[in-house]
Amino acid sequence: GHKIFWITTAEPWTAWLVEQGVDRNDILQLVYEQSDFIQPSKREKILSELVGCEQMNDVTVNQVMMMDRFIMYKNKPDINEYMLLYYRDIKKFLISKSIHLVFAEPTNSNEIITSIVCNELGIKFFAPWDMRYPSRRIIFNSGILQSEFACESGREEYRIETGKQLIDDFFKKQSVPYFFKKLSKEKIVTADKVRKVSSNRLGLLFSSSRKNLTHHDLSERIGTAFHRIIYSFYLRRIKSYTNLDELEGRLAFYPLHVQPESSIDVKGSFYSDQLKLIKDIRRSLPFDTTLIIKEHPNFLGQRGRTFFKNICALPNVKLLSHTVSTFDIYKRLSILFTVTGTTAYEAGLLGIPAITFVPMYFGGLSSIHYCGDVTVLKQLVFTLLNQFERDFEADCRFMTDMMNNSHDAFWTNPLFDPSVMADKNIEKLKKAFIALVESITK
Repeated sequence: GHKIFWITTAEPWTAWLVEQGVDRNDILQLVYEQSDFIQPSKREKILSELVGCEQMNDVTVNQVMMMDRFIMYKNKPDINEYMLLYYRDIKKFLISKSIHLVFAEPTNSNEIITSIVCNELGIKFFAPWDMRYPSRRIIFNSGILQSEFACESGREEYRIETGKQLIDDFFKKQSVPYFFKKLSKEKIVTADKVRKVSSNRLGLLFSSSRKNLTHHDLSERIGTAFHRIIYSFYLRRIKSYTNLDELEGRLAFYPLHVQPESSIDVKGSFYSDQLKLIKDIRRSLPFDTTLIIKEHPNFLGQRGRTFFKNICALPNVKLLSHTVSTFDIYKRLSILFTVTGTTAYEAGLLGIPAITFVPMYFGGLSSIHYCGDVTVLKQLVFTLLNQFERDFEADCRFMTDMMNNSHDAFWTNPLFDPSVMADKNIEKLKKAFIALVESITK
């Protein structure tokens, strides 16, 4: 009973939707050529509207461009023209189609600008995500952050015993996220991956008559692959690491975020300079506490040798091997830091004090604390190290609440795991989306 519209960023996706029976008039295609650029006589009005829109949002367009991996560091020609076109056309589309609810994964500039426009127009904007733990459950967050989940009143499917069981099971089974287990089995570069990437990029090159901003160039993808091969070999075979068992005293832990990645470049954009953040954390820790750093084992090679050299040069900062289990670290840990990472969720389930630099939906666990200002980080750190006491009953209630506001459905990229497209799972996803839509539109 709901009318559905689409926004695409490539001509092949528009053609695919039309093949599925979607009316072309119900699709906004954000692909442009120079003749589409706004004329100087009309540009000032659109620019003034956009700046006014920025005033009522937490995000600026300049920040959006710093969030987008396809734009940042490239200084693409005419990039400002694209931002103006995105704003103008998305706003016109949402108004003309009387859209009252938008779903998107806020990663690229077009999606984040859509969220900005939604805020300006009073349209609800939701992002679906995998809940992380327990696995194969979907939650919906409001806006571009994962700070709070969309509540659906009256569900009450689970009781507090469910939350307690989830915490107990996590402690006993030492569960790891589904995506972590799957990625750990994959090689960095394979012949099949090279073939798929090459055919995909060449296909876009020949099938698209106009430019778009949302795809890597083929040369860029090849360069990235070679970079990862070289530096992953360095980290696996050459780099020396500190032994966890040799460390004495209290330990603080900062696991490195994958980057580029929306979890830090979008949600944690003001903390996306991880080397600076590590220095700020080190400044805030007591002298008897060692800060340990570990690279994400599934994404070795994305950072070069210089990055790790700079980390190891910091006083009382130690680099552990990517092979060290995080659960072995948790056994020794006094406090954990992350921007938005799952490790804070895990620490919260284990009752270990953790600090996130962006408010997260799992921040309702008693041991998780948000710090949005590094100048007050020291005070929070010393308080948690010396005075923190876990509220286990509150944690059980929170996990029950999480279950009551999530759905039994698997949400991921079909290229990552094709099983997400199974008929049974599609039916579950359909029910999840409909449940949220109906709770919002009552």
